[in-house]
Amino acid sequence: MDKGKILQPESRLHALVEVPALKYLGFSLLLAWRYCLWFVPQIFGVTHLLNDVVTLSWLIDLASSVIAFFLIPLILGRKRHLSDYRPVLPLASLAAGAATGGLTLYAGNTGSPLSASVCAAVLGVSAAVLWLLWGERYAHTRANFSIKHIAPVLGLVTLAALALASFLPTPSGVIFVTALPLISGGILFFTRRSAADEPFPPLLPKNTSREALRNIIVVCLISFVTSAACYFLVAIIPWESLPGTIESFTYGVAAGAILILGIAAISTLFVRTHAIFKLFPWLLILTVVSCALFLFEEDLALVPFILSVAISSVIEVLLVMYFGVLTLKGYVPPALAFGLSCGFIRLGIILGNALAIFYERTPGLLDASPKPTVFLFICVLVALLIPLIRQEYGIAALTSVASSDLEVDQVCTDVSEEFGLSERESEILRLIARGYTGTTIAERLFISPYTVNTHLQHIYEKMQIHKRTELFKYLNTR
Repeated sequence: MDKGKILQPESRLHALVEVPALKYLGFSLLLAWRYCLWFVPQIFGVTHLLNDVVTLSWLIDLASSVIAFFLIPLILGRKRHLSDYRPVLPLASLAAGAATGGLTLYAGNTGSPLSASVCAAVLGVSAAVLWLLWGERYAHTRANFSIKHIAPVLGLVTLAALALASFLPTPSGVIFVTALPLISGGILFFTRRSAADEPFPPLLPKNTSREALRNIIVVCLISFVTSAACYFLVAIIPWESLPGTIESFTYGVAAGAILILGIAAISTLFVRTHAIFKLFPWLLILTVVSCALFLFEEDLALVPFILSVAISSVIEVLLVMYFGVLTLKGYVPPALAFGLSCGFIRLGIILGNALAIFYERTPGLLDASPKPTVFLFICVLVALLIPLIRQEYGIAALTSVASSDLEVDQVCTDVSEEFGLSERESEILRLIARGYTGTTIAERLFISPYTVNTHLQHIYEKMQIHKRTELFKYLNTR
């Protein structure tokens, strides 16, 4: 009785964190940390946000995170998870906090490229590790990845963090931003300790998961090109011509948070979860509009600037939802899903920034005008609208429940081949997928219930599944 009373406050706190909306608090803090660090000018004190050392650090941070996003899932493969290695979480959290403080308080202000580069590399890798760990956590707890739950928390946390980082005095602002990854890691550590030990969603057989590959490639490619176009505009528009000068970066992120909140409000009109992915074409169209405004309305430079930063932020959230759903349905491992969701965005940002820097640093090239490159981005984005619209049905199919007998039979056939089930085990598997009980299966196949249970145990062992409800979800929700 006394033990129960001692554990009661912890249980209450865990229940609070696991509220559908608050479940995404730690993840939102992780994103807010990145936005505050790189888009709030006051964080670097007297150092200019577009200083060469800060710009170099930004690119190194992006590059190191991209490498980590792609390399870590490749090393883990299909069977292992990053969260299996317990020391990774505290090490990544502490490294993120220390690198943030080191870059903002020392390396960025002294103008030391070497120390700033080291801090930036640590930032990128630690941020990627924390991102992947949160992705695995959400897959482990079967989070629903609903825009109605993610967007309000992410939008409000981002706006609040930007406001605090902007208005706090520089030392206090730096301490606040440095604390964000530590708090995010602490929440993840607490929820991981307190939650029940449930298995990760089982992966579909390779033959079945290949069907999602084309769809995934199209979505990643479009996200990459859109991010490149957005951040080329962000980097090529002279910040001196913007009404808000250097604070325009903060306004852009804030606009993204407001746009995300607006999408959450609009999403209440949609009945199906996958309808939110119909926003992808509209985001491409918005990007084309931003590019067109840059080409034809130079006096409105602030509009394409803010729109570009906001669009990139929204795409990042949509990709988290998209790959999160694919993870729950077993198409891709959690680490790979969340690595792809952010890796291609960051890769596009690197390309856009690097291309703009090339224009600025090459004599005579900026005078020749970057408008042809922006026009080329418009052509590519318009061309990508066609495959994106064609893939819309695929997105809906992958992220919704499949219920036809033909689809269930195909999954059962793939499962049988993948795990080497016998003919009788395959037969029982198909009946389980249609909701038959053990007794009904025994009557249908003219065998004893004991024999059915024996076959079920063999199926569980071969598929590494622990209970009937988990097997049923594995088969019938696809």
